This record gives sequence, structure tokens and C-alpha cells, in this order.
Amino acid sequence: MRTLILTLLAFCLCGFSIVQGEVPPAAQAPGEREQQDQLPQAKDQLWAELARCKVKLDAKTQLYGINVIPEVRALNGQTVKASGFIMPLDGADKTKYFLLAKRTPVCLYCPPGEPNEVIAVRSVKPIDWKDELVTVSGKFTLVNDGEKGIFFEMHDANLVK
Repeated sequence: MRTLILTLLAFCLCGFSIVQGEVPPAAQAPGEREQQDQLPQAKDQLWAELARCKVKLDAKTQLYGINVIPEVRALNGQTVKASGFIMPLDGADKTKYFLLAKRTPVCLYCPPGEPNEVIAVRSVKPIDWKDELVTVSGKFTLVNDGEKGIFFEMHDANLVK
């Protein structure tokens, strides 16, 4: 799997394209999305609901925005469970702060997908980075970080075995 990720890194380094208006995909290199579609993805119902939240990029400010649907808004403050791929944000192999991505990451320096395909996670205990699907459970919160394109967080998360 690591070999595949490194091979696909070349696609990421080819350049980025920011799409204005509705955002599919968010700043991914040309052809990267099609490559990701061939790789494993999390199929949890939560991801299906998050995908219904439409993401926009403001042409003037270059900030992301999101239209959160009522079903996702109702999850705010609730404990949820989600499967996905770990992308450490603290540079460690054992991490307490990471992105949980629906899609297989193909580049450590590129967004793993659209902003409605990632959840920022803060775990109780460090979790080993793996290049395979993991499941975590924690308190889901809505956030509005249009600069980073982060709209969903999970706090007090634990690895589900």
C-alpha cells in the first residue's frame, strides 16, 4: 500500500487546480481524484451524510464555506463512529491529532479529498498510523474553519477494535 501511495505522489506533485464555486475536488492535482476512486474508501453512513453538505469556495476571499444539512447539524455534540484513513497532523507515527479521511490518501502534502470527506480528530490516547482503514469513536462537533477547509471535528476519540 505504501508503494502505491508513493507512486501516486507523482500525481500530486503535478500541480493543483482550485475550483471556484462548488468544490469537487478540493485542490487535488489533475487526475488524482480518478486515481483515488480506484482505491479503498470508507463506506460508513456518516460519510454519506457529510457528502450531502455542499462545499463552496468564495472566489474573492479564497475561503471555503459549507451548507450543513439538518441531519448532520443534529449530530453536533453526539458520539459518533467513523471509519477512515489516518493522516497525522503532528508528524508522528503515534498520533493524537489527525485527519480521518474517507478516501485513501495519495500524498502526504495534498488534501485527501473534499472538505466534506475529512474529520479532524483529537484522540484520548495516541493511535498508531496505519495505511489501512481504522474506526474511531468520539464526540462530533461542527466547526467553521474556512481557511483550512475543516468543518467537522471529533474530540475525546478512541480507536474502535
